[in-house]
Amino acid sequence: DQALADKMGQLKVACVEEETRGQRENPLWFQWRQNRITASVTHRIANCRFVNGRSSEPPRSYLQMVTGSGSGVRTRAMSWGIEKERIAVETYRKKKSRALGREVSVRDCGLFIDPYRTWLAASPDGIVLDSETGEELACLEVKCPYKHRDHTASQACQDPDFCLRQDGEGYRLKTNHSYYTQVQCQMAVVGLHTADFVVYTPRETVIVPVEFDPVFWRETVAKLEMFYTDAVIPQLQNKKTGLKK
Repeated sequence: DQALADKMGQLKVACVEEETRGQRENPLWFQWRQNRITASVTHRIANCRFVNGRSSEPPRSYLQMVTGSGSGVRTRAMSWGIEKERIAVETYRKKKSRALGREVSVRDCGLFIDPYRTWLAASPDGIVLDSETGEELACLEVKCPYKHRDHTASQACQDPDFCLRQDGEGYRLKTNHSYYTQVQCQMAVVGLHTADFVVYTPRETVIVPVEFDPVFWRETVAKLEMFYTDAVIPQLQNKKTGLKK
């Protein structure tokens, strides 16, 4: 019965999300991510030559990102982001509560697996809740750019590689940036239609709302599915045959 299967699928998804909280501090998070396309790599995969018909060879490094057990390498920029994430989330929470005129809280989350495409997963930095009602308001994704640690957002926007662009008084997330694809994937997998994308530097915290873009996502997910079917599955089958020999 399909309804029962859906219910079971959703229960399993909820269990995995709970048991993988703590993310990179939790070994289960790495285990459940393995062999799944996760939000942080979706942009690279959707834009690679292989899924766009320009190469018959899938990029080995991207396959490794999906099928590997997770890298232990931590760059200075990563350490900075990890170190600042707590304070960034708390600064966001206060700023968002003031803007809405009511308290919001941020729930830590683990790995969400797409209940309909179990090869796809995402780990937002949190889920934003209305503190009083518990209603889920948005996915939260926080970036603490090491390169721009001494800059305000408008100074960072002078850098053509920066993820935001100025839009009148505010900012927008560039739709051709890898973070845009990441956040769209998070919303699709979690099942929310809004995300708050936050850029934190010690000089400034900027909140950029992002709406779910179904057309963009439909085109992207088709390419991700192709990569999974035509590159990841054959790779996993080869690994299995290799083990049997």
